[in-house]
Amino acid sequence: MNQMEQTMNQTEQYDVFEISFENADTENHVIEHAAVFEHGGKEYPADAFRKEDGVYAVRFMPMEQGTWNYRICVDGAGMDSSVERNMQKTFECVANTHGNHGPVHTQGDGFRYADGSRYLPFGTTCYAWIHQSQELQEETLKTLAESPFNKIRMCVFPKSMPYNNNDPDVYPFRKREDGSWNVWDPDPVFWEKLDTRLAQLRDLGIEADLIVFHPYDRWGFAELSQEESLVYLRYCIARLSAYSNLWWSLANEYEMVYAKSMKDWEEYGEMLLEKDIYGHLRSVHNIFLPFPKKPWLTHCSVQSVDIGHIPVWKKEYGMPVVIDECGYEGNIEYGWGNLTGMEMVHRFWWTIFRGGYCTHGETFHREDEVLWWAKGGKLYGESAPRIAFLKTLLESLPGEWKPIHLNPTNPNLDLNDPEAVENERKFQKALSAMPESVKEGVMLGLNTPLQLESEKFLMKYLERMRPCMAHLDLPKEGKWTVEVIDTWEMTWTVALRGVSGKVKVDLPSKEGIALLALKED
Repeated sequence: MNQMEQTMNQTEQYDVFEISFENADTENHVIEHAAVFEHGGKEYPADAFRKEDGVYAVRFMPMEQGTWNYRICVDGAGMDSSVERNMQKTFECVANTHGNHGPVHTQGDGFRYADGSRYLPFGTTCYAWIHQSQELQEETLKTLAESPFNKIRMCVFPKSMPYNNNDPDVYPFRKREDGSWNVWDPDPVFWEKLDTRLAQLRDLGIEADLIVFHPYDRWGFAELSQEESLVYLRYCIARLSAYSNLWWSLANEYEMVYAKSMKDWEEYGEMLLEKDIYGHLRSVHNIFLPFPKKPWLTHCSVQSVDIGHIPVWKKEYGMPVVIDECGYEGNIEYGWGNLTGMEMVHRFWWTIFRGGYCTHGETFHREDEVLWWAKGGKLYGESAPRIAFLKTLLESLPGEWKPIHLNPTNPNLDLNDPEAVENERKFQKALSAMPESVKEGVMLGLNTPLQLESEKFLMKYLERMRPCMAHLDLPKEGKWTVEVIDTWEMTWTVALRGVSGKVKVDLPSKEGIALLALKED
């Protein structure tokens, strides 16, 4: 049920409840505390936004089922005399019937929906898809519906860079007579389109990682003053925050938005923390180094090919790490856009086994310049089905799994072997004399295995290596089945049954192999 389908006295949990009114005694684009919602003895203020000329709306996302009370707090508000200032009204919040699990929040170094179910981000990138033709947007939605992706990085503003040369048919703001953007006058046609796309993504189970600012601009949006930028962000919050599938990405490559200072980014983050009553996820994407740790940051959105560094970032930030840009599968002339499908798949596996989450993108050259990373459309690469295979595998694993974290000693060390213990002592002594960068590299490369585990399974990823055999040290309690997984062919092959303790597994001597040991019932 979306806001167009709701009745005035009933809406589903995590959906958008909307009240519209006109004749408000203001011309502001946002009216603070225009309504108050109450449930279970708690009050939640909500702002109104100008929906169209002369018409304002308040949107609210009920997080709990039951009876909600609300009142409008705006002078002069009324629509056919049905909405009056401080008149108490109610609506019923009923169970959600459309698979909406609510907003995603962080839990430790992972994510969960509001209803408690686990969320594993498998993202993709279509920066300017909402700025394309209606036909192309619909094709993008169809492709997404058939894909494994449950998060999409997308921009509010259009984008100007190679393969992004077309102008959109509508912009977020109207212009003044002198041609400058009037951020106090949002264009309802654009925002209604964005509303529709966010709702459609939500209904597909896809989180919208909405990029608020970016540097790739020829229209002047990257040059908005700080006052104008705050006005724009304030409108975004009032209008969009009631969508359950919204994430806030304050920037794509924030260092490249030269008109903004670190103080400016701080103001945006603090505004989100204060004004978004639902606490949607907040991040800032980088080009050089991850955005500094801040109280309002919920997770790290990282551009880097140094995926092995994820454990260090997790330790430094104490929050989930999402590698939102590690290169793109494709064949264009730019170094960041011509990964093989196998390399894209490898980076997904590598990221997951280092304790992070990965985002996909695709950049195959086309004469019509319709590249997925920029405009959406269709997927032509080989990685998406194999990413789907990984996603299905992870979702099938029993128990609450976690990756092996940084370990200052060899995790495979047999403490009952005196000779091995002595050799490890000598190794650590030699390592202690090395520079910090060397010690960190050894720790990441040797002492942090690419391994996921729970009480019921153990899984290792062998990366781009191609050994003919591997050794596993399984728990001695119980019996285990060992399977060989081919990440490219998307196959499972049982290698051993009824084993425990130290075992040898024969392998096919090819890249992209993983080992899965499952505890037998």
